[in-house]
Amino acid sequence: MNITYGFDSELWWTDIARLSETFLDYINRQGNDGPIVKLNPKELAKAKEVYFKNLMAFKNKVYGKKAAINKIDRHKIIALYIKSFLEVSPFHIENRSNQVKSIIQSYPNEYFSMELMFLILMAWNNKKCEIEIDEKEKKWFIILLNHFKLEINTLDVLSLSQIIYYIEDKYIINAP
Repeated sequence: MNITYGFDSELWWTDIARLSETFLDYINRQGNDGPIVKLNPKELAKAKEVYFKNLMAFKNKVYGKKAAINKIDRHKIIALYIKSFLEVSPFHIENRSNQVKSIIQSYPNEYFSMELMFLILMAWNNKKCEIEIDEKEKKWFIILLNHFKLEINTLDVLSLSQIIYYIEDKYIINAP
């Protein structure tokens, strides 16, 4: 069944699905014993549904009766994408207790969300450079995303969008 959700950024989902496969290949190449992170295609499709549900809930809360005609900025769109990927968690770790996992393999949904944020911000700002975010800030951003994943109801879209704005301003717009 083909569902039309009716949000402008829906056209990005083909690219997001392709990015998720590329990301999966990348993180699984880090280990020596074959893939340990899997991507559930049904959960990836569910992330789109959850994004639309979260988008409409956010717009209804902010705009009320005028939700359908109002748009939101890129920082809020990215925050809602992140929320949907953390809520659904389409990437999962195969149970291999004796296999050593890299930090990215240990937190695949968090790292995917961060990479998706970087790509959207770079595309929006028409940049083709690599983002060299401070390692401490990257670590704390992943910890924050993991906290949100574990307690999704604590994720405030407005607060996360402000953090995304800070990252864009510091590492993309004002990058050397």
